[in-house]
Amino acid sequence: MIWSLLVVMAVGLLGVSAYVMLDLWLKPLDEAARAKAPGAFISARAGLLHYTWDGPADGPVVVMVHGFSTPHFIFEQNVAALTDQGYRVLRFDHFGRGWSDRPIARYDADFYDEALLNLLDGLSLTGPVGLVGLSMGGPIVAEFAARHPQRVNRVLLFVPAGLDVAGLTGFAARLLNVPGLGDLMWRAIGRSVLLNDPQYNERGEPPENRLAGNVSTQMEYRGYLDALLATMRNMPMSNRAETYRRLAQTGIPVAAIFGKDDPTVLPASVDKLAAYIPEAQIHLLENADHGLNYKRHRAANPLLAAFFDPHS
Repeated sequence: MIWSLLVVMAVGLLGVSAYVMLDLWLKPLDEAARAKAPGAFISARAGLLHYTWDGPADGPVVVMVHGFSTPHFIFEQNVAALTDQGYRVLRFDHFGRGWSDRPIARYDADFYDEALLNLLDGLSLTGPVGLVGLSMGGPIVAEFAARHPQRVNRVLLFVPAGLDVAGLTGFAARLLNVPGLGDLMWRAIGRSVLLNDPQYNERGEPPENRLAGNVSTQMEYRGYLDALLATMRNMPMSNRAETYRRLAQTGIPVAAIFGKDDPTVLPASVDKLAAYIPEAQIHLLENADHGLNYKRHRAANPLLAAFFDPHS
């Protein structure tokens, strides 16, 4: 009995030591690190949010909300489709991503909703804005519009999560949900799992169709993997029918763009969203995967521009 207890204690000590060591190899996201960031920062309840503006200062505002793991530079190829029409485009990094702070938090729907609300209030954007949500940003903007319909005038969804989504399932997913063990596993393998995501396969893509930033830079700072794990545990990526139905009830115009070859947000999501929001404009792009907003921006941008056409 004593030997068994000693073995358990030794294994636990090794696990804690490994968990701490994996964190010590990373850099703090401090003031010196943030000095490298473009744009600006604003204080929200949970910390500092990093954001950038594009377009005319007096233009109507569209806010672009990125997804699970890639910061706001994922929208770089889409900005001109809006600014060329006179819009002022606001992009920001979610907490835990990019140059934004990495607070210890629950990272659930309430957390993301509050962060977006803090951003708009902090920038004195009290009138209705357009929202563009990508992947996980889809249910975030849908939930925000459903909760605060007076703050939103249009919603466009790029490959929105919350519908028919492939992801980590089975035994591995259950292990990640185990406190302690899951945290250690994710710190050990999370970086390689993310960098091997099919979305980041840009082989054969010309430079203009590739991500406009390095996704691994944010991984060099403490708190990134922890924020993603907290999101996986608390922010459902599937079965968000109620969120989209509540968005439909607001009457806010909605459009969505899906990829026929998307291995993450599966094409079956098209029919589900059409059932939840019958009035939505829905497009399914051929030869397009989960990174269609930048890899297939020549096909996606005309749809984005047409939906936000100020003359329509």
